[in-house]
Amino acid sequence: MGKDASKWSNRDILAVFYIIVCIFFAWFISLSNLIFAKHFPDRAYALEQCKNDSTPIGDTFFPKEEESYWGPRWLYFAPHVFSAIVWWNLSWMQLIKWIRAKHLWLHRWNGRIQVVAMFCQIITGLGLASKSPTPVVQMLATCYGLSMAYVLGQTVYHISRKDIVRHKYWATKLFGYAQAIALQRIFTFIFFVMITAGVPLYTPLDQLHTEEERNLLAKQMFSDSFSMCIFSAIILTEWYQAADHNDLLEYRVKEAKEKLPQTDSAAQALIG
Repeated sequence: MGKDASKWSNRDILAVFYIIVCIFFAWFISLSNLIFAKHFPDRAYALEQCKNDSTPIGDTFFPKEEESYWGPRWLYFAPHVFSAIVWWNLSWMQLIKWIRAKHLWLHRWNGRIQVVAMFCQIITGLGLASKSPTPVVQMLATCYGLSMAYVLGQTVYHISRKDIVRHKYWATKLFGYAQAIALQRIFTFIFFVMITAGVPLYTPLDQLHTEEERNLLAKQMFSDSFSMCIFSAIILTEWYQAADHNDLLEYRVKEAKEKLPQTDSAAQALIG
C-alpha cells in the first residue's frame, strides 16, 4: 500500500534465509542421503545400507523405520521421493518476481508441474502416514496431509478463475506449509545434537543401557520432530503473511478516517 515493491523488507530477508536453510536440510540431510548414500531407487543396496548402519543411533528405531520405506512401504515411498525431488528443485522458482514478470510461460508450466508434484506428495504422504508405527506421527501426518490438500485445492481453484491475488495468497501458504518436510529434518538434527551434548531435554545416549530404552528415545524424538515441524511451518507462514494483512488493515483504517468527517456531518444534520 504505497510501499516500494522493489525493496526487500527485513521480513523478506529472513524468509529467504529460512528457505535456504530448509532447502539445505531437505537436500543434504534427506535427498542426498537417499540418492547418493542409499542409491535411490536401488532397493537392495539401500536395505543393505540400513542393516549396516554404524551411526550412534544405528541400533535404534530410526534405521528400522527407514528400512520399512524400502521394504513394505515402497509403493508409497518411491513416488514420494521422486515428487519430493521435483518439488524441492523447482518450487522455489515460483517465488522469483522477474521470472513471473518476464517469463510468465515458465512460471505457469512450472506451476503445473509443482501442483502435480505436491498432489503426489500428499497422496503418498497419507499412504506412508497410514503405516507409521507411531500413533502421534500417524495422526499428525494425516491431518497435515489433509490440510495441504485443502490449501492446494484453493491454490488451483483461484488460478483457474484467474484470481491472481487470492492465488498468490494460497500459493504462498502452500509453499510455507510445505517447509514442514524440511523442518522435520532440522528438528531431528537439533534433537540429536542435544542428546549428544547432554542437554537435559532428552536422556543422553550413554545413559541408555538397553535397546528398548534407546528405541523409546528415538520414537519420542521422531514424534516430537513432527509436532514441532508442522507447528513451526504454520506459525512462520502465518507470521510472514500477517504483514500483508496489517497493510490492508492500515489502508482500511485510513479510508475509514477519511470518510468519518462526512459521516459526522450527516449525523449532526439529522440531529439538528
